[in-house]
Amino acid sequence: MKLWDRIERGMEAGFDAALSAVHAITEKAGEGIELTRLRREKARLETEVTRRLAELGNAVYEKISAERLSEISENLEIKDFILDIAEHEARMANIDLRLNKELKSEEEMDSKEGKVEVSQG
Repeated sequence: MKLWDRIERGMEAGFDAALSAVHAITEKAGEGIELTRLRREKARLETEVTRRLAELGNAVYEKISAERLSEISENLEIKDFILDIAEHEARMANIDLRLNKELKSEEEMDSKEGKVEVSQG
């Protein structure tokens, strides 16, 4: 799963919750319709700006990482960010491998236990 997919999934949940909270609060507060509409529109626009910034950041990260554009990352003063993200992605990949190995091991144990129970019953 790409980094952006993970980020997007978390952001979507957070944005939806934030928008719901804004809607509920403004309606309960008994504010005027126009004021409520403006606050909702502002929250929607803030969410869209955040999404677009995340997409931009992901596009820059993917481009720099794929093409090994070290000079550009240094000029933009983001080399440390790129390295930090790459290290975290490597750790996540390692954890995914370990999780899969553990899950497979548990499934094998469960299937062996099931065979033992069937043969005893």
